[in-house]
Amino acid sequence: MSQDDPFVDDADRKSWPVIDEMTGEPVSDPDGEVIAELEAFDYLELQNSMTLEQRAAGERAWRFGHVIVDEAQDLTPMQWRMVARRARGHSMTIVGDLAQRSAGRVDTWAELLPPELGDVNRYDLQINYRSPDEVGVVANRILEHISSDLRAPSAIRASGHPVEAMAVTPERLLEDAVARAVAFAEDESLGRVAIIAVDGVGPMTRLVGEGADAEAAAKIMVCTPTESKGLEFDAVVVVEPANIVAADPDLSMLYVAVTRTTDRLVFIHADPLPEVLAMR
Repeated sequence: MSQDDPFVDDADRKSWPVIDEMTGEPVSDPDGEVIAELEAFDYLELQNSMTLEQRAAGERAWRFGHVIVDEAQDLTPMQWRMVARRARGHSMTIVGDLAQRSAGRVDTWAELLPPELGDVNRYDLQINYRSPDEVGVVANRILEHISSDLRAPSAIRASGHPVEAMAVTPERLLEDAVARAVAFAEDESLGRVAIIAVDGVGPMTRLVGEGADAEAAAKIMVCTPTESKGLEFDAVVVVEPANIVAADPDLSMLYVAVTRTTDRLVFIHADPLPEVLAMR
């Protein structure tokens, strides 16, 4: 339908003020002018000259019929307001894990989600498809310390490989962590490998390049817990868990590090393991 369509009344050929669905007030630009929202026929006029992405990026008034929010646990109140403005009728699918929040502790989704969003239908993941049961036992102990509102999922399978903890000397900490990761990378039954630590990322990256052949080195990623979020690996070497807990006493980053693996998990430590990781 175009603006020349005889079935479109002149009264309908105008843009309507955009209303902030969080506040109920008209949205203004930096100069104080009310922003107008283009209607369907306006978008149709543009469809031959611009892509959907270009139109959405160029119009502050653009809204989507439905918005999917991933890593929702990390959004701030201002970011929630921004997202709500882009979602007609607050129609959203919100996906997240409070146990992996990286910006301050929040115990419940009710605390995190703005009340202006209204009622939400909540669905909790019941099955852990990533980590095997051996890892799930450790991860669920951490989860219990993070929030009583969080429900531990059940692992769909076991790997047959117990979680390991290797105590080493401080002088050998980085070298032994890299050596273990290289051994995993050289195992043809395993794919990607991660070394996760808050300290020594640079030196361990260099050690990987020096101590592994090109094929094995290409399978290894050295990163911090924050950098590992959203990723998964066949084997994970967590270096000095006590330092991860010291950097994040709420245990979210430790939970992230532990839950990246689909198969093998090893803790390499010179300091005593945090109590929550004590092998039982």
